[in-house]
Amino acid sequence: MPKLSDAQAALLTAAAVRPDLNIFPVPETVRLRGAALDRTLRALLSRGLIRESGMSGGRKRQKPGTHALLIAPAGLAAIGVEAPEARPNETGDAPVPKTRPGGKLGVLLDAVARPGGATLDDLVATLGWLPRTTRAALVRLRQRGFDVRLADMGGRRAYRLAPAA
Repeated sequence: MPKLSDAQAALLTAAAVRPDLNIFPVPETVRLRGAALDRTLRALLSRGLIRESGMSGGRKRQKPGTHALLIAPAGLAAIGVEAPEARPNETGDAPVPKTRPGGKLGVLLDAVARPGGATLDDLVATLGWLPRTTRAALVRLRQRGFDVRLADMGGRRAYRLAPAA
């Protein structure tokens, strides 16, 4: 069993009880901030006790990179916690959509789910967004697990929601 500082043990223990196994937010009992927190996280990364995930999960201030920091199986073993069977997104696969988004993302999803799909111009007119914002929202839908594709449909390029396999 690796020797851990109090701060390292507190970070790992807090992450182990979270359903997403994320290191952040840092527990209030850990008084490390700034460079001291960075050094502690880098030490945990170098020892293989935490790992970087490809998805940030929307949390701000992910350290040391832009990826989410999750407790690794070695980190669970270091604090004496048995590794769970399988938790969602632990494999790094795209997230499975749990619910349809509401608001303008829901309107966007409904538009691309129509049989003919929707062109970028249709989406811009419907949502009142700039084209770049509309494309960014389409990327966000893809990140949430919706299979939105740009297809050539009858001489026009339209975004469509691919049928579920």
